[in-house]
Amino acid sequence: MDKVILKDFEVLACHGVNPEEKNEKQRFVFTAKLSIDISEAAEQDDVNKTVSYADVKKEINAFCEGNCFDLIETLAARLAESILKKFSPVREIELTVKKPDAPMSGKFEYAAVEICRGWHRVYLALGSSEGDRDAYLDFAVDSLKSDSNFKNVKESKRIVSAPYGGVAKGEFVNSAVECDTLYDAKKLLNAVLDIERRGGRERKERWGDRTLDIDILFYDDEIIGDADLCVPHPDMANREFVLIPLSQLCPNKVHPITKKRVYEMLAQLIGQ
Repeated sequence: MDKVILKDFEVLACHGVNPEEKNEKQRFVFTAKLSIDISEAAEQDDVNKTVSYADVKKEINAFCEGNCFDLIETLAARLAESILKKFSPVREIELTVKKPDAPMSGKFEYAAVEICRGWHRVYLALGSSEGDRDAYLDFAVDSLKSDSNFKNVKESKRIVSAPYGGVAKGEFVNSAVECDTLYDAKKLLNAVLDIERRGGRERKERWGDRTLDIDILFYDDEIIGDADLCVPHPDMANREFVLIPLSQLCPNKVHPITKKRVYEMLAQLIGQ
């Protein structure tokens, strides 16, 4: 992907563990590499189709002057998130924060932190079999949209499906959601578990009826096999109520393990 680069921009601000660093401004030097598709801007010669490095410079300056952190690690991480949220065309940022006058002995050029942060494309499966099922799915989608760590939240059409797993008794309303998130996979899991909890989910028995169920289907193209999180979802290929709505959002998405596209998994499941 193309990059817009602001290199070695110097700001005077107060960040540091020592008391004097919180009161006396020091130099901080920033380099930001912003991953963005500039093809439309280049073709139309239109600054509104790209990200203005002058605006990025202003954001860095305002953020540094408006905050005071102990660690440059915190400064880098929070600033990166701020830039990603404020400048929507930016998919990823590589950010270097240098502190040339760090208060330590010995000869050195600078102390620094380099980080990389970006938006991750994720797909979720939603389901409800208790109470006002559509209202619970509305709650889940609205919760995603109201969290600034998500954007571009798009829901498929909803379907009604028979209970799955032999325990639940009620019919389900199901859908799939496509969105971008700044959360890493573990934080994403915690976020959806919190939405389930706030939606009245009670974990009484596996595959039982529930007000709200949210499963992580895909997280970029990552393969995760932890005790509490398995991505891609290990049973998605056997679930018609997952693949039908998911195929509306990303029919050509390739499963990173089986190498099958979503529409191929659905066709194989229903015997077409």
